[in-house]
Amino acid sequence: MSAGRIVLIVVGSLFVLGAIVALFAGGGVIWASQYHKDAEGFHATDPMPMRSATYAVISDTIEIDRGASEALNWLGMDRMKLGAENDDPSRPVFIGIADAEDVDAYLSGVEHDEIRRLEVFRSRFDFERRGGSAMPEAPGSRDFWLDKAEGTGEQEIVFDIEEGDYTILVMNADASEGIDVEAVFGVKSSGVVVLIGVAFLVVALALLAGGIVMIVFGARSPRPGVPPAAPPAPAS
Repeated sequence: MSAGRIVLIVVGSLFVLGAIVALFAGGGVIWASQYHKDAEGFHATDPMPMRSATYAVISDTIEIDRGASEALNWLGMDRMKLGAENDDPSRPVFIGIADAEDVDAYLSGVEHDEIRRLEVFRSRFDFERRGGSAMPEAPGSRDFWLDKAEGTGEQEIVFDIEEGDYTILVMNADASEGIDVEAVFGVKSSGVVVLIGVAFLVVALALLAGGIVMIVFGARSPRPGVPPAAPPAPAS
C-alpha cells in the first residue's frame, strides 16, 4: 500500500472520529436546550429542600464580567429566576438579589449559611456556616434589593443577568431563625442554543461523509495494470 493511501485512511479515520464527537456534542446541546423547560422558556430544577438553623441562606458571590454578560445575552440565556416556598404555608418567606457588598453589610455579624455547592440531580445544597450573634432587621425593610419577593405561598423573582457581583438571599420574611423552604432555580433559554446544536450535527455529517470517502479511496485495491500491447509482427 502506497504512502498516499495510508495518509487517506488515517485522515479519514480522524474525520470519522471528529464526526462522532460533533454528533454527541450536537445531540447533547439540543437535549440540554429542552431539559426541564417550562412554559416560560426557563430550564428549572425540581423543588429542592433548603434547610438551615440560621437566619439566612445566601448564594456564593455570582461574578458576571462583561464577556460573560455579552455571551449570555447573545445566547438568550440572560435571565434567571428563583422561586421559594416555606414548608409551613402560614409562614411568609423572603427572597431577593442585590449587590454582593450590600448583602455582606446587611448580614455582618449575623449567623447565616452560604451555599458552596449545588448538586441539582441530587437536590442537595452544601453550606458553609458564617458565625455571628447579631439579629438582622426584616429583609423587606431594606431598599438595596435589585429584585425581591415576600409573602406566604410560592414566591418568585426574575432578574436579568448583567455585569456585576451579586448575591441571592433566602430568609423568613420576619427575619426569624430557621430556614425550611423548597427552592427552585431556573435559567432562560432561547432558540439560539438549538441552532448551535443543529450546526454541530451538520458538521458531524460533513465530517462523516468526507471521512468515509477518504477511507474508501485509501483502502480499495488498485486496478490491475493493462499489459503492454504486443509489438507488430515483422512483415514477411
